[in-house]
Amino acid sequence: MSETVGVWEAIGIWVEAIALIAIFVLDWKERKENRKERQEQHEENAAQLLVAQNQAEATRKSADAATEAALAARKSADIAASLHRPFMGVSNVALRNGWGTRIWHIGFDLKNYGTLPALSVGLTADVFTDNNHRMQTMESPSVQIFPSAEFVSIVLFDMGDPDTVGVHKEAIKLRIEVRIPYQSQDGRHFEHTATISFVHTRFQVDKSATLEK
Repeated sequence: MSETVGVWEAIGIWVEAIALIAIFVLDWKERKENRKERQEQHEENAAQLLVAQNQAEATRKSADAATEAALAARKSADIAASLHRPFMGVSNVALRNGWGTRIWHIGFDLKNYGTLPALSVGLTADVFTDNNHRMQTMESPSVQIFPSAEFVSIVLFDMGDPDTVGVHKEAIKLRIEVRIPYQSQDGRHFEHTATISFVHTRFQVDKSATLEK
């Protein structure tokens, strides 16, 4: 009787051991499947996040491009609007006559760069030698200049015997401050200003600006 009980106890122990092993194997498989599922879910989430980031970047670039296009269009419209009026400037300054003498005939080419006629165009030129004001010449505002047209104004400058050699050799600096008043057909008044210097035997425009008066 005791032997029979011992056999059944041994069988019970083996059965319990097999059950524990089976439970361990099932638990290991479940953990492995859960890890695989979590890894797949993580990869799927990462892929979705990458797609969302790419879409956001594409949207940002598209918005930036649209903003740049709008700014460029506005700038172009502003330039077109600003030029839809008379727009006077000095296209060229040259010595027309008098080289080697004390009296120079200086030609100012006044050009209308705008799209409408410039009315009552005038010219005032102040001549300086070494920052000393030497003379002022003024043409009354009476000229009309159409778009893309030019008008040549001649200024006579008598530098005097003492400065003749110095100006020709550029030992004495010659500077001319020019003002060009004009108006548009709608009654608006403008003034173009330019600073001109004599360098390397030629005149050059150093700076210029146009203001509405």
